[in-house]
Amino acid sequence: MQQYFVQGKLNIDERFVFNKEQAHHIKNVLRMKQGSQVRVVDTCEQPYLTAIEFADDQVAGLVLEALPLNASRVKTTLIMGLIKGDKWDYLLQKACECGAYEIQPMISSRCVVKAKEEKADKKLMRWNKIALEACEQCKRAHQTPVLASADFDQVLGVQADLKLIAYEDADLKACNLAAVFKEHPDISSIAVMIGPEGGFSLEEVAKAEAFGFVRVSLGTAIFRAETAALFALNAISYHYDLSGEVK
Repeated sequence: MQQYFVQGKLNIDERFVFNKEQAHHIKNVLRMKQGSQVRVVDTCEQPYLTAIEFADDQVAGLVLEALPLNASRVKTTLIMGLIKGDKWDYLLQKACECGAYEIQPMISSRCVVKAKEEKADKKLMRWNKIALEACEQCKRAHQTPVLASADFDQVLGVQADLKLIAYEDADLKACNLAAVFKEHPDISSIAVMIGPEGGFSLEEVAKAEAFGFVRVSLGTAIFRAETAALFALNAISYHYDLSGEVK
């Protein structure tokens, strides 16, 4: 069932109007009929079952019933080093599907990609459109925002109950990820920092630790940057949402 995010708070038996882009998608792409049903999520992150109604040149929805929430128990901020082209777009899409609550693009010392001021606004709009479509596709009630790119030093002050930095463990001082989760059973937010293609320097890792980040290993394999991010998000989701009980 198709999902759309709509503005405002909805109520049962209430009618609302889809925006122009959504109306075009409903009429001309999906070719829905009068009474076709879609899932909509309001600004309170409540999903509803809705019936399509066509009136004049507008596409409206009639709210039929509230649907169960599917929110994660832990809100995860992904702080991600910028990576090249298509890999970045792929990462944004899959990170939303894997439960990232928000995504913070980061420029660290080994980033090959550098943010260009003159194109920053357009890029951010495109990134957020990718995230929006991914959240709609996977039926998440939370619309994951992609924040403006920030330098490494700027993201160190992020607020979270648990802050992690994934490192390839060149100096064998990283903690086991599962062990760290077991030590933090009752948390509501996590920030996980993943480096770009070249990873982090030891100086960056040390600086992050000084700001409360825990250095963690993702295992013995050396992942691509985008794979490491998705691995970490899935590990968080499994432990805090799918394991049945917090261990």
